[in-house]
Amino acid sequence: MTERFYTKTHEWVCFSDDGTARVGVSEQLVRSQKKPSCINLCDEGDVLRAGESAGDVEFLKGVVDIHAPVGGVVDAVNDALLLSPQTLEKEPLTWLFSVREPVCSRALLTEEAYLQYLTEGDHRAKDLMGKRR
Repeated sequence: MTERFYTKTHEWVCFSDDGTARVGVSEQLVRSQKKPSCINLCDEGDVLRAGESAGDVEFLKGVVDIHAPVGGVVDAVNDALLLSPQTLEKEPLTWLFSVREPVCSRALLTEEAYLQYLTEGDHRAKDLMGKRR
C-alpha cells in the first residue's frame, strides 16, 4: 500500500510512481460530518495550486471545502463517486481526483503526525466544523 500524506485541512494525497497523485479527504472528516449527499469537484484539465479550492462535499452537517494538497493538472476525476456520493461514507479513503506532475508546496503530514495533530487540544472539533459553509 502506498503511503498517504495529510493536510491540516483534512485532505490526503498519495503519490504514484507514474508521476500522478491521487487526492481524497480523511476518514476522520467523513465520519465527523456524516452522510455525504453531493460532491462537486474540479474538472479534468484544470490547473490547481496547492491550497486552492478543488471542490466541496455536502454532508449532513454542512458543506465542506476541499483544498488541493498539491498543485498540478487534474488528469482524472472519480466520476463514479460524483454519481454516488454515499460511497464516500462506506469507503472513506476513496479518491476524489488525481493530479499529473504534482507540485508539493504545502506542509504535508505523515499519517502518524496527522493523527497526533487530531489529538492536540480541542481544535479538532473547531477545525473539522470550521470548514463548513
